[in-house]
Amino acid sequence: MPFQSPRAEAWCVSRGLALLSLAAGLLCAPARSEPAAPAAAGRCPAQSFESCVQWCRERFPGPSEREARYACFDALESPASTAPAPSPAPAAPAPAAVDADAAPRTVAATPADRLWEEPEGIGFLPYRQNYLLVTDTSAPNDAPTSPNPMNRVPYTYPLEHQEIKFQFSLKALVVPSTVLGKDNTVWFGYTQQSYWQAFNASQSRPFEESDYQPELFFSHHFGEDAARGSGWQPLLANLGLVHQSNGQSDPRSRSWNRAYAQLGLVDRISADQSLSVLIRPWWRFPEPASSDNNADITHYLGYGDVECLYWSGDKLLSVLGRIRSLQADFSTPLLFLSRGETKKQALQLHFQLFTGYGESLIDYNQRHTTVGMGISVPYGLY
Repeated sequence: MPFQSPRAEAWCVSRGLALLSLAAGLLCAPARSEPAAPAAAGRCPAQSFESCVQWCRERFPGPSEREARYACFDALESPASTAPAPSPAPAAPAPAAVDADAAPRTVAATPADRLWEEPEGIGFLPYRQNYLLVTDTSAPNDAPTSPNPMNRVPYTYPLEHQEIKFQFSLKALVVPSTVLGKDNTVWFGYTQQSYWQAFNASQSRPFEESDYQPELFFSHHFGEDAARGSGWQPLLANLGLVHQSNGQSDPRSRSWNRAYAQLGLVDRISADQSLSVLIRPWWRFPEPASSDNNADITHYLGYGDVECLYWSGDKLLSVLGRIRSLQADFSTPLLFLSRGETKKQALQLHFQLFTGYGESLIDYNQRHTTVGMGISVPYGLY
C-alpha cells in the first residue's frame, strides 16, 4: 500500500536498517488514517525542523512507540507551524504629556562653536572681532605718563577728539588634533589695534598708537563632547602665553607679558540665538623696575577679563569687562545682497562704546570714554 505521507516514507527509507534490526523483517507500516495523538503531548518547542525531528525521536523512543513517533514526524511541517502562536501585543499606553520647557532640545552649532572648530587644512580664521570705526574720544591723551620716569611723554602737539580706530585679528592652527588627540589643538593668534589721527591735518595725520598682540595657546574644544542642547554647556578651555606692546621706543614704549587660562561656556538657546561667556584670568610676568614701562598696569587692567557674546540671528552684542573698564559692541548687517549672498556674509554696521582705563596701551592709566561707528566683518556667522 503506498504511503499516504511523503515524510513517513522518507523516514522509513532513512531508518530502514535500524527498523529491520528492531522489527525482525516487519515492513514499514502504512500511514494511519487516524494518527496517534502526539499533539496531546504538546508542540515541539524548538525553532528548527531538524531539532523538532530529534525531539520526536526522544519523546517517542523504541519500537513500541513507533506509530506515535511517525505521527509526530507527519505533524512537522515547518518551524513556524511548531512555534506557538504569538499572543496579541498589548495596547500601547497613551503617551504621557510632555513638558515643552523641560524636554531637552537639540540645536545646531552656534557662532561660538564655529569660531573654535578645527579647520580642514591650513588657513587663518577669525580670532577676535575685525572692524573699522570712526570714533570720538572724551579726553585725548596728549601727554602719556608712567611710574617709570623714562616713560613719561612730554606734551608735543594736541590730538583731535575724532580719529579712526581699527582692529585686525586672526588665528592659525599650529598643531592639529591628529597629533594631540581629539579636540586638542595649538593655535597662534595675532591681534593688532590701531588709532589713526586721520582728521589731524595740521600734524600730517599721524598714527597715535598701534598695539601688537601675538599669542600662542593650547585649546580643548568641548563641541563634540558636550550635549547640543539648551542650558549652559562647556565650550572651550585654553592655556596661553601672550605678549602685547606698542612697538615704540622710550619714552612711549609700553609692553607686558602674561600667561592666562580661559574657560568658555555657551548656552545654545535656539538655532538662531546663543549666549557665550569667556572667563580669562591672567598672571603678568614680572620685569625689573628699571625697565618696566608700566609697572602699575595691573592696577588699571586687573588680573583678568570676562567677555559675553550674544548672537541673535545675524546680529551680535558683545560686552568686555575688566576691573576698571567696560567695552560694548553691537553689529548688524549693513548690506542685503541678493545675488546668492546671505545677510550673514554681508558687512556689518558696527557700534562701539568704551569707558574706563586701558583702551590702548599708551592710555592704560588714563580714563576716558569713546564712542564709535563703522563697519565690521561678520563674526562667527559663517
